[in-house]
Amino acid sequence: MKYIDRDLSWLAFNGRIIQEVASGNVPLMERLKFVAIFSSNLEEFYKVRVASHRFAQKYKGDKRNKYGYRPSFILQQINNIVSEQQAKLGQLFYDKIVKEMAVEGIHFLCGDIEGDDVKLIEGYFDKHLQGHITLMDITDKDSLDLKNQAIYHYIVASDKHYLLELDYKKWGRFITLSQSDDETRIIQLDDICRNNIHKIVGEQAEVYAFKISRDAELYIDEEQDESIVKKIKKSLKKRDTGLPSRLLFNENIPFNYINKLRKKLDLDMTSLIPGGRYHNYYDFFAFPSFPDKPHLYNQPEASLPCPQLDDSKDWYQTVKANNVFLSFPYQKFDYVTDFLMMAANDPQVEEIYTTLYRVSNTSEIGVALEKAALAGKKVFVLSEVLARFDEESNIYWGERLEQAGAEVKYGIDTYKVHAKTFLVKRREADQLVSYAYLGTGNLNEKTARIYADHGILSADKRYTDDLNEVFKFLMDTSYEPSFKHLLVAPFTLRLKVNEAIDNAVKRAKAGEKSTLYIKLNSLEDPEMIDKIRKAADKGVQFQMVVRGVCCFQAQNQTQKNNVKIVSVIDKYLEHTRIYWFDEEQVYLASADWMTRNLSSRVEIGFPVWDAAAKDLLLKQIQYQLNDGLKGRIIDNEMNNQYVEGNNKLPSQAYLYELVSKL
Repeated sequence: MKYIDRDLSWLAFNGRIIQEVASGNVPLMERLKFVAIFSSNLEEFYKVRVASHRFAQKYKGDKRNKYGYRPSFILQQINNIVSEQQAKLGQLFYDKIVKEMAVEGIHFLCGDIEGDDVKLIEGYFDKHLQGHITLMDITDKDSLDLKNQAIYHYIVASDKHYLLELDYKKWGRFITLSQSDDETRIIQLDDICRNNIHKIVGEQAEVYAFKISRDAELYIDEEQDESIVKKIKKSLKKRDTGLPSRLLFNENIPFNYINKLRKKLDLDMTSLIPGGRYHNYYDFFAFPSFPDKPHLYNQPEASLPCPQLDDSKDWYQTVKANNVFLSFPYQKFDYVTDFLMMAANDPQVEEIYTTLYRVSNTSEIGVALEKAALAGKKVFVLSEVLARFDEESNIYWGERLEQAGAEVKYGIDTYKVHAKTFLVKRREADQLVSYAYLGTGNLNEKTARIYADHGILSADKRYTDDLNEVFKFLMDTSYEPSFKHLLVAPFTLRLKVNEAIDNAVKRAKAGEKSTLYIKLNSLEDPEMIDKIRKAADKGVQFQMVVRGVCCFQAQNQTQKNNVKIVSVIDKYLEHTRIYWFDEEQVYLASADWMTRNLSSRVEIGFPVWDAAAKDLLLKQIQYQLNDGLKGRIIDNEMNNQYVEGNNKLPSQAYLYELVSKL
């Protein structure tokens, strides 16, 4: 095959999360968070990617995808890899995490309960749960309709078969049974119920946990003559009843039990995924915290200042004088929200235009836009209502902003809008002066605390004139925009990236050293991969940092020698996209090199002109390429071997130092 399949590559990425669970240089409770991250990632993977393969296999035939693989093959590989990964995660969890927590006085009771702990959980059950638990008798039921992602206990007592839904929202999942200065004893609701079920069924029972994950795709009826918002609201109601993508079950359950359950749920055998005794490990995000044990956690770093703005009495004049480079979460995202709030409250500001892709429920960006609209300013918002799993939040803010008087457009035909930007127009001396923000991450102050991104505040007309063209197109897609400096998909971005690679080939042919430094979340587009391989064959060196999906597969030794790809996994999610083509052409971007980003979305790549910022971006990539603590080599084998490096700091700690010197 010429390419690694994107989903098999993604599983290798989730394998890197397991490496963090095992890592001795990660504080213990942070390793527990990586357990939750692995589980959360996998849940979404099954709801989206696996569900799409099942859908394709069932309704479109077992046809090869663009990488050359059939759904049947991919599904089989996924089952094999996930089973192996879950077994490894389980071993790490029980043999490492749980035992190390016990050394710290945090006793997480799981498995067989003995001694005084039995009395503790019986007492808790009698006091809090007895008389409030209802079993569903499914012995004679031919079919079942179960909740998406809910954890159930399958209970067999005598000849009767029951289901018990574990309602974590009502009862909690992690129950603190006792706590003293020296130790805390914590247990899961699962085990309290499991060890007391005989009080309900009247005898010793067999108990096995399982769950259903359903297809999360929104199948929108294009034939209905309704607004996109109404269509999505209808589809969202169906998300929890979508086609099951897996039945995850306790691997110790007898086959005849799970087979009966499978038939009642109308699932085929490929839907069966063996797992451990417990499911939904992403709930460990809410595991009790221990502030008296700070050594178990990453210590918070002091937010770095932005001297340009901190020392400024007039942000408008400062931004007009020089572009302001920002780096999150090393610096606070407040600089962005405060600028927009300042514009909303400024009587000289007349117009604000923005794109919203993923919006937090309590969005400060949304509040600022609402204030601006209520103050009578012209506010245009492109709310991408098809941002998966954020549809409800985006609709909520869209409708709220409409009520305030803003013009809201819920996406555009054909393309998703993935750009992360806003444009402010302010009346100064009888003319409108434009101020822009362009970023690599969403206008979302919550994710900005954990996603590593860069952005620029600017009044440079090279940015603002092109950005004005972007918003003209978003407001009226019949408009034909023209761009001089921004790389805008689907219009110029792919073309300009191809041109940059072609220029690198010319330099290599002329005998010059020709190296491109590229940082992405994903490298998936077959055309771009082919372009990279051909350039590598002609002597161009690609030094790449790709966090997640990477479908590049070297076809010969020259490509292996000339293309180095590293993935960095650390406490912040690496999210920045950097295209460092040469010393003159350096870009930050919202776009990965995936087919959807290059051809099917509105994306923006924006040049970086400031010498200090360009130097920081190059050093960031170079240090990540040699990060022997958090960097893994991405190659054809997908073994996630650590980079050979002698650095004393992880690359994210090094970037913190670089940002502090700006």
